[in-house]
Amino acid sequence: MIKDNRDTVQAVPLIEGKVNLGAGTYQVNCLIHCESATASITFGPNAVPYDMVQHADRAFSGEITVVSGTVTID
Repeated sequence: MIKDNRDTVQAVPLIEGKVNLGAGTYQVNCLIHCESATASITFGPNAVPYDMVQHADRAFSGEITVVSGTVTID
């Protein structure tokens, strides 16, 4: 993205230990960003499946499990 005319640039924060996460279970504060071409995650007590595509962002707070692909979270 290009910052122009003092506009705010929305970007995924880079936080050590939360970038390019592969298979595993993680605690998300409010954002999931798909880094790989696709990522499959599950969330919630019923392990609801959800597929993401590269560069997609979703707002979520709670525990997720990355089944495949890579994500960056905050």
